[in-house]
Amino acid sequence: MADYLYRHLTGTAAHSAGVEVGEQINDRAAAMLSCWGVDARGHRPRRLDRALCDEAGVILAMGPLYLARLLLRFGRDLASKSYLFADPFVVPPGFEEQAFLVYDPSFDMRAPEELAREFEWFRRRVTEVNGALVSGRPAMVPASRYLDRLDALALD
Repeated sequence: MADYLYRHLTGTAAHSAGVEVGEQINDRAAAMLSCWGVDARGHRPRRLDRALCDEAGVILAMGPLYLARLLLRFGRDLASKSYLFADPFVVPPGFEEQAFLVYDPSFDMRAPEELAREFEWFRRRVTEVNGALVSGRPAMVPASRYLDRLDALALD
């Protein structure tokens, strides 16, 4: 969803990939994006790999465990350009009780319109990230600043 919103809101190219992917976009996610004027029905999920990580200028993860696994699998050197989407502007104090995890609305059975209202913050975050990437303000905090906390997650 962040990929399509980023393209839609900024006109800038973005790529989406996951460690575990299906064959097509989830119907609920597509319906939610449609509420925001985004047509993602043609999306085909892509599996994350090192080449895509190398190509990316910025990597945004939807949760600390995903980020920890990404760095473990594809290399800790990616930490300098990797961020947590939930709040890429702070050094996380910790990851207790799923802090900094972005809940995936794709499997929520509420009406897409209701989910789109609840996830309005998600749209704002995409705009904030773009602003930071374009202007450098506010500065985003890379995972390299809290790598020790991510390492602990990867070992659990």
